[in-house]
Order: sequence, then C-alpha cells, then structure tokens
Amino acid sequence: MPNPVPIEITKSSPREITIRWDDGHLSVYAIHYLRAECMCARCVNEITGMRILDPRTIAEDLTIMNAEHVGRYGIKFTFSDKHDDGIYTWERLRALDKSLQGDPDKGAE
Repeated sequence: MPNPVPIEITKSSPREITIRWDDGHLSVYAIHYLRAECMCARCVNEITGMRILDPRTIAEDLTIMNAEHVGRYGIKFTFSDKHDDGIYTWERLRALDKSLQGDPDKGAE
C-alpha cells in the first residue's frame, strides 16, 4: 500500500495545522510542535543526529506565515520566527501524528 498523501492542508487556527489525508485520516498538529520537530541542519546536528534546537526557546505564540509544496513529497513552512529551512515530508508528518501513536494530545504540547 502506498504512503498516504495529503489532500488538504489547512491552518485551522493561529496555532494549529490540520491535514486531511487521502486515506481519510485527519491529523492535527500544534505549530509549536512542528517547529520543535524540524530536522534541518540548523536544528539537528548532521553528523551526530543530536538536536541543536532547544524547544524551550521557541515562542509559545509561534505561527506559520507561509507554506510551500516541495516536489510531490513534502512541504516547507515559514514560521513566524523566520525559520524556513526544514522540509517536512509526507512520511515524516504522518509519523509525527501523535494520534496514530496512541497519544490523545495529537501533536499538542
């Protein structure tokens, strides 16, 4: 079975993104959580894999200013802190969905 892909991505509130997937699943992510999970080289050491970004340094009122498709495999967000280096693949976004991991917070912190 192919990996699910989004059919709709919505900024459902100033602090939340909602993705409707082609398999019918609905994912809801806190924007702060997505920013904290960025895997770019400024947020994660490329050699060691250790996280550089301290999530406590991310503003609680963070939001998303812009979103751009990256090919057919992901999306790039521009956050209100001007960070725009990370690419969130569809596979990674699906893995970040806490509701699929049995976590009732669904991406909320």
